[in-house]
Amino acid sequence: MRLLALGLLSLFALLGDLSAAVRTKVDLVNLTPDVRAGEKALVALRYRCDPHFHIYWKNPGDAGAPPTVEWTEKSGTEVGGFIWPGPKLLDQAGVMNFVYENETLILMEVAVPAGKTGAIVLKGKAEWLECDDKGCWPHDTLVELTLKVGPGNPAYKYDAKLYPDLKAPLAGEFRVVGDELQVVPAAGAKLDLSKVWFPERNFLTPDATAKQKHNATTLFFNLKEATEKLDAGPVSFVGSDGKGGFVRLVATAPVGATTKGETDIAPTSAHPSTSDWQPWSPEAQAKALADGKIVYVDFTARWCATCQVNKRVYKQDDVHQALTAAGVVLLKADWTKKDAVIADELRKYGRTGIPLNVFLRTGQPPAILSEALTGTEVIAALGAVSAGKTYQADATTHAFGFWLLLAFGGGILLNLMPCVFPMIGLKVLGFAKEAGASRRTVVLNGLLYSAGVIVSFLALALLIIGLKSGGSSVGWGFQMQSPGFVLGTCVLMIVLGLSLAGVFEIGVGLGGLSAGEGEGRIATFFSGVLATVVATPCTAPGLGAALGFALDKERSTGETLLFFVVIGLGMALPYLLLSVFPRLAALLPRPGEWMESLKQGMSFPLFAYALYLLWVLNALIEDAAWVRDASLGLAVIATSCWILGRWGALHRSVMERISARLLAGLLFVGTLAYLYATLP
Repeated sequence: MRLLALGLLSLFALLGDLSAAVRTKVDLVNLTPDVRAGEKALVALRYRCDPHFHIYWKNPGDAGAPPTVEWTEKSGTEVGGFIWPGPKLLDQAGVMNFVYENETLILMEVAVPAGKTGAIVLKGKAEWLECDDKGCWPHDTLVELTLKVGPGNPAYKYDAKLYPDLKAPLAGEFRVVGDELQVVPAAGAKLDLSKVWFPERNFLTPDATAKQKHNATTLFFNLKEATEKLDAGPVSFVGSDGKGGFVRLVATAPVGATTKGETDIAPTSAHPSTSDWQPWSPEAQAKALADGKIVYVDFTARWCATCQVNKRVYKQDDVHQALTAAGVVLLKADWTKKDAVIADELRKYGRTGIPLNVFLRTGQPPAILSEALTGTEVIAALGAVSAGKTYQADATTHAFGFWLLLAFGGGILLNLMPCVFPMIGLKVLGFAKEAGASRRTVVLNGLLYSAGVIVSFLALALLIIGLKSGGSSVGWGFQMQSPGFVLGTCVLMIVLGLSLAGVFEIGVGLGGLSAGEGEGRIATFFSGVLATVVATPCTAPGLGAALGFALDKERSTGETLLFFVVIGLGMALPYLLLSVFPRLAALLPRPGEWMESLKQGMSFPLFAYALYLLWVLNALIEDAAWVRDASLGLAVIATSCWILGRWGALHRSVMERISARLLAGLLFVGTLAYLYATLP
């Protein structure tokens, strides 16, 4: 049974819900039959979503990310930004998003140089986030279009009235009365105020957008939860022109409206006190930098245990005071659901994973902090940025050998990270048991454990390389973004914990403790696999930067594999040393009654880790009913383990043991099958 559990863990690691089938077809189409030199032509990214799926507008609303494209070839032309059609409001159980469904064309202008002749080839990588009521999945694909300068180009039909930026914007005025924003279009504007009017940036909450009111001349929006302060600058909306199309409305504050409360959209300032965090977005970051502010971005996720540990630094009084005194804008980039826009931002810093914490200021290079934060470092980095000094040199100046050393050291330090802590006690028990064994047995088990770690890192590297070559954007700890994998690991931690607590017996070999022959040696190997799997939510100091270097697109496959082998060697080194030098293991007490106490005590870190994983599941899955079912399912699984331990023991009759195993197996397998079948 112990081998079955270890095999299931490996299966969870490799077969987690890493990606979903693409439910949106994307291609590049031409809209201009006669492409002329010195003029502009229109092309479009065409998105065709399957029924019940959608993509996002430039302001996505409560969640989501807008589509993007990165050009690799333009044949000397200049391609402008997106020209967006008007969106629709989608209410998903109170989550308000601004989306597109079915077929959508997002337009772009292509400026053709004067004197251009022949063919124009446009190539790029389109990225988008597609969602339905069960979840969201980022995807990308290569798009290509060839045009000829001159007439006769096949042109796809589009409806120009759907694109507000192809028309002159309408004017209007706004004012704030108490907690209400009032927007009045200019006299004579032909608009349909009964339809939803969408803010082009998030100065209004999506809920306020959905609940807007109107009369014959005015739009009314609630400002109680507004996220941004409005100065005298304009606010812009996209809404219905009353003729089946969309138009842009740009409203400005009335001339002379300087009274406090008449121009403030929110009672809070644009950049809140440092006790508050704003959601990160490229727009929020750009606005804060344009205002001359220092920006601090925390790239984080619930499945990243190192990120959670780092947050303790922000509660330190000296850190809080320093951030407050400098007026730092705090932005939280939450990557729990692997937002594609955040993934793009990470790549700008040479990273494919988190944690990443960075200070930004206009005109200065970013100050990138260590993966494991300290209050002293945050204050030092802030001081350097405030003084206009460079805090961190360009990482590319380091030699290749430096990065290997950093990877090796990071692998060693992984053993001290909170994700690996539950495994440490198991290995201590193993070495205590081996203290009286032959040297050959001790060394062999150390080598098997190390082999399990290294082979697992190699498998992880190959899987990442394979997924990236297929167009997916993955990095360190990517499997923790899979609800299926997190659920499987949570179940395994519960089962292991109950076994250590003495509820039932599956053999200490499961933790890599067996020093025997055959199956015990295989279990020792798989204990290295287990240690690697639980380590990936954490990033040790220095390891994040080394992983970013290893997974950079400029690294060859061989270099990437070498890096992961070195990380595995570092992580396995302490246990390998204890095995090769038996005098170190001999320092441990001889096997005795104390081992049983330690064994039972080590069940509690496993239970704590299972609770952490349940918290991660709650972040990954928006369906509260399923999370409730999962919590109850874990209780049923624990019950099945108790039944097996209570009536499946050797002193019971044959009929009792058979009945206990059948009932326990039915409860265990049935519960797992139900949870995975209903997994959002």
